[in-house]
Amino acid sequence: MSEAPPPPAPRRVRLGLTPRRLAVLLGVWIVAVGAALLIADALDSPVGEGARDEAQAVAPGPVQVPGGALAAGDGLPPLALVLDRPLPDGVGDLPPIRQAVRLSELARSDPDPRRLVELGSVLQLLGDPENATRAYRAAAARAPDDLAARAGLAMVEGAGGGAGLARAAAGLAALAREHPEDQLVAFNQGWVEIYRRRAAAAERAWERTVELGQDTRLGRTATALLTELESRSGG
Repeated sequence: MSEAPPPPAPRRVRLGLTPRRLAVLLGVWIVAVGAALLIADALDSPVGEGARDEAQAVAPGPVQVPGGALAAGDGLPPLALVLDRPLPDGVGDLPPIRQAVRLSELARSDPDPRRLVELGSVLQLLGDPENATRAYRAAAARAPDDLAARAGLAMVEGAGGGAGLARAAAGLAALAREHPEDQLVAFNQGWVEIYRRRAAAAERAWERTVELGQDTRLGRTATALLTELESRSGG
């Protein structure tokens, strides 16, 4: 009996991350303080002994009701897909620019599309929607049913300002209609609405997120952000 052929090598992903490009991204990262992805990382460690997270509000920058100053230049970093899991071991503790380098390396050797989704999210945070789009598309090519990759492609539209944010919201709404039980989609709907200065819509999306699972990473994050919205709107 002949031996089974070896599995095909992972498809090489070219993302244009040259040393010069990475240096530019590093400058963007230094400016983009209060990184969006940190809102979930800050909620990963339990608070108290034997209790679920009683997270303090840790929204990155001012979370305000519509009409307030709310944009990347006013405290919020570039819009990025917020993930439902921490980054791989050895990556999450790195600064974002080094996260991008490491995830790019992992994506070339690991066939798991999650590495590409994680890379796309970090590249969005670094203000590089073009390469983020490439990463999400590569993830979708590996796993066409991966909702995180599809949500990331919708989120990348938000880099285009007001019209882009509207397209991002529409794309996520379409995904939510197809997959109403997906918590990642629900949470990121709220995140986009915050960038659109639509606090009521964000609140509805995050309430739905909590309904889908209050003790998950995104459920705890949504709970903290709902508390923040309530406190900033005066109750």
